[in-house]
Amino acid sequence: MGVYIVVIGDIIESKDLEPKERKQTQIRLEEHFKQLNRQSGRGQLLSPYTITLGDEFQAVYQSANRLFRDIWAIMAEIHPVRVRINISVGEITTEINREQSIGMDGPAFHIARDRIEEMKEKDLLLTLSTGNNQFDRLVNSSFQILSANLRGWNRNRLLILRKRYEEIDVKQIADDLSLSEVAVYKNIRAGTLDAVQTLTGSISEMINEIVSP
Repeated sequence: MGVYIVVIGDIIESKDLEPKERKQTQIRLEEHFKQLNRQSGRGQLLSPYTITLGDEFQAVYQSANRLFRDIWAIMAEIHPVRVRINISVGEITTEINREQSIGMDGPAFHIARDRIEEMKEKDLLLTLSTGNNQFDRLVNSSFQILSANLRGWNRNRLLILRKRYEEIDVKQIADDLSLSEVAVYKNIRAGTLDAVQTLTGSISEMINEIVSP
């Protein structure tokens, strides 16, 4: 028992995809989750990313230090297919399953699943639930604006954002993505990526205060 960070995601309109594309998307997610689970496994990701219902997935974090970096990586991996993701900070009342993110329960999971259903109705891509209503309203208003921008982003912009969290310089990002440095800078400015990083950094700090009072 304790307070943790639960992430539940859902592939948007997956049933409208062609069967072959849907299967390929699921395979890409599975392979990417293996990579994320290895990278985040040292004290951050308590229960690894697991596909639970074909088109849904979940994970449990101990801290938010890698949280948004991983979220952008997931979005980039299956782009242009989109996902909706809820981050729920709350209590888990069962033992943490460190092998697969299944068989666990508690308010954090209940709230996350309820929020995913609400997100489907409102066509939102990213939401946060902490139980602090004032903080959640502020963050989710920011996420609603960000979601509108995310819909117009290409895969490279998501990858650039993820790499910025890793403090990779522009020259290296350009080399890694086979882009010019000018193109990288244009993406940073057009997507206000520095502001997104500052915003999510502040949110991560607040989340960490909740899970580690």
